[in-house]
Amino acid sequence: MLEGTPLMTYHESDVDSGFRPEHVVDTKVGLPPRPKDSLPARPRTAEPLPTPVAVAVYRQGLHFACRELAALADVGILLRELPRLAMMACPARDAQLLEADATGAAKLVSSAGLRSINPIGPFPGHEGFLHNVCLRACLHSTDDLAAASAGVTNQHIAAISMPGEYGFRLVLELERPPGSVFAVHEIRDLEIFASLASVALSRGRSHATVQSSAALEMALMSAVRDAIIALDTNGVIVAVSGPAATLLGRRSKDTLGHRLRDLPGMLPLAVALAAGDRSPETVKLATGEVSLRLRKYAGGLAVTLSAVKGSVPGVARPPDTLFQIDDLLGESPQMVRVREIVRTVADSRLSILITGETGTGKEILAQAIHSASSRSMETFIGINVSALPRELLESELFGYETGAFTGASARGMPGKFELAESGTLLLDEIGDMPLEMQAKLLRVLQERAVQRLGGGRLRPYLCRVIASTNRELDEDVAGGRFRLDLLHRLRVVHLRLPPLRERTGDVRLLVEHRLRVLAVTSQRSSLRVTSAVMAALEAYAWPGNVRELMNVLECEVSLLPRGKDVIEVVPDSIERAKKTFVHLGSGEAVTLDEAERDACSRALAKTLGNVAAAARILGVAKGTLYTKMKRYGLVQSENAPAQSPLRLDPSRD
Repeated sequence: MLEGTPLMTYHESDVDSGFRPEHVVDTKVGLPPRPKDSLPARPRTAEPLPTPVAVAVYRQGLHFACRELAALADVGILLRELPRLAMMACPARDAQLLEADATGAAKLVSSAGLRSINPIGPFPGHEGFLHNVCLRACLHSTDDLAAASAGVTNQHIAAISMPGEYGFRLVLELERPPGSVFAVHEIRDLEIFASLASVALSRGRSHATVQSSAALEMALMSAVRDAIIALDTNGVIVAVSGPAATLLGRRSKDTLGHRLRDLPGMLPLAVALAAGDRSPETVKLATGEVSLRLRKYAGGLAVTLSAVKGSVPGVARPPDTLFQIDDLLGESPQMVRVREIVRTVADSRLSILITGETGTGKEILAQAIHSASSRSMETFIGINVSALPRELLESELFGYETGAFTGASARGMPGKFELAESGTLLLDEIGDMPLEMQAKLLRVLQERAVQRLGGGRLRPYLCRVIASTNRELDEDVAGGRFRLDLLHRLRVVHLRLPPLRERTGDVRLLVEHRLRVLAVTSQRSSLRVTSAVMAALEAYAWPGNVRELMNVLECEVSLLPRGKDVIEVVPDSIERAKKTFVHLGSGEAVTLDEAERDACSRALAKTLGNVAAAARILGVAKGTLYTKMKRYGLVQSENAPAQSPLRLDPSRD
């Protein structure tokens, strides 16, 4: 029998008179015969023919119901909406969807109409009716379809069976008030609707299976410790593990769906893989030399990459990390001291707080600590606290259980503390965490266990916690913006990264290293700067620190014409800063902080307190100038004269 066609109807007065629907099972199709002592079935009266207008109205409802049905793809939404759409296809007082087994035992899935306000399960008095419907669905007999469809003019309850899951049947029931019957053409419309509903459910289940398989594939790839790339027959990347993305020097999400040969610097690897069994054993990439191990599968090719030791220093990095301790470049006393502390505390479980201005390399330092520790082969997870809405921060950190909130995954989700396992968890921008979340984080750090949102069980965590911020947390504690007890928990070991203006002797070292890397990625033999440009770079204050220096160099290299490998012109951003330099007017030697404070003060005075204009004069961002004003105690005074709109905060003196 076609899915969606097993249909039976019965009248409420049949039950009242002692007639039971299971007694009408047809012996022609092998079902139990009618008991001899049972009452005969009620005589069926002829059904009046519907008018063309009525048929058109019913068919219009069927059309809209089927069109809405085709737009639904989620199985859960389909199961919830089927009774409502069935009432649209065939008008009824109530409709419900039941899940029944072959014995007729059923439970309510969803309902619509008057009974949806207080659903109480199957319509009363027809358990045998469900039993008969399910038996007929299992026979797959066309004769049974004829028996089920015949003589329905006096019936006010209709049921139709559809395929379910795990051996169950879905039974869609519609009820009208006593005395109102289902016409033959309405039953046929229900059969059409049920057939389309069966197709929609099958499509939804298939879609869910595909999504689950894709999620499983991503989870497996993220758990793989080897560097693996999977390509389809057209050379398009369909999967890439974290270590493979590290070797390629790209994030996984930036490579998926792209042809390998179209990615910058990946042409040598694509050509080698195109050779198939004759591919070379090693290939030189921008990030270093890698060895290849190929394995074909039905849909394409899987490649395992391994970094060749000694090809390029620092390329063979531990899984899930990008930087090692040797990447902390600098010979200034501050950087030497930082590296010494890292080597000392790397293997401990102590919490570490990293502070420093924006762009000083706080995340690089956190990854270097992970790489230098015995956890280097475990997971490294970094989360930017300030980038998440406070409503989602708790669930991202601690996870949630099934049904914890609207839109939550049906299987729940572990938080970052659990996902980090025995590795390292970096809480970036910890100074921006809301106060209510600070209290919850403090409890987690004290108990070394997390409790998922909506759950009641404590789950111990094993990861090491590193926090970083560009804020002065001691000042935030004094201002009531950060908890002192949480600061003590996080600052067991304190590492401060100095700004680049305090380590000007490292500028040349950073420039030379970055130019070597850019020469490889841009496929040039070498890159260098003239002595005049180097002097300008060393004299610049670098308010954006190392990140600004790296971006300036990358911009200048990208603007070099082909065949030219020397940067001879001072970058525009530095040249503008030189032209707008505010002269101190004194020959006395001053500290850099004093010079910077005086420059900010003079620029603000020149612009009558206009912070945006003063920032343009100084060649920095407005937010950076606000930070400098707070740091040096420069306060705008409402009553100050126009020529001197600023005063120093006495508490700073």
